[in-house]
Amino acid sequence: MRYYRIIEDGYDKKGGVMYTPSDRTFPIACDAKEVVDWQSLVVELKDGDYCHFCQCTGGANMVSKEFKDVLCQYIPDDYAVEFLPVKVKSKEYGDREYYILHFTKIFDVIDKDSTIYVDGTDAIIKLALDYDKVKDLHLFNSQPSISDVIISDEIRRQLKKEKLDEGIEFVPITCVKR
Repeated sequence: MRYYRIIEDGYDKKGGVMYTPSDRTFPIACDAKEVVDWQSLVVELKDGDYCHFCQCTGGANMVSKEFKDVLCQYIPDDYAVEFLPVKVKSKEYGDREYYILHFTKIFDVIDKDSTIYVDGTDAIIKLALDYDKVKDLHLFNSQPSISDVIISDEIRRQLKKEKLDEGIEFVPITCVKR
């Protein structure tokens, strides 16, 4: 099985950046912790057009409805992820609704023997997944990091097929089967 971390393509000049109000506490969403006051959140898109997956200056992964709908095809209803709707304003491209992609837990998926850590710490240099822990998963995280969104190859192929991959890269992650 193949898994990929989703990251923004730093070389994509089309995609904009979503900015949170300056008085908003950082981060907006921290995995495995309740997201507070998201109902009143309004972010502003600047410096480019909408992309289907966008990180926000306030510390959240923002996804379009189309992107969310693909992810939802691969997870059960009671899954440990939530999609919190927020308003995005843009003078140039119009206002839209986006969703904070928020994991309600940290998944236990790391192969600790094969993962490479910074000496003497639990900071990960190179992640390795445990096949037995991820074999039935399609969407998950591995650590309490804002940008830790991991998907199966099945989801990656579907996102590419539906042309929802503009502005993002899929970084392969080692998966160890013992």
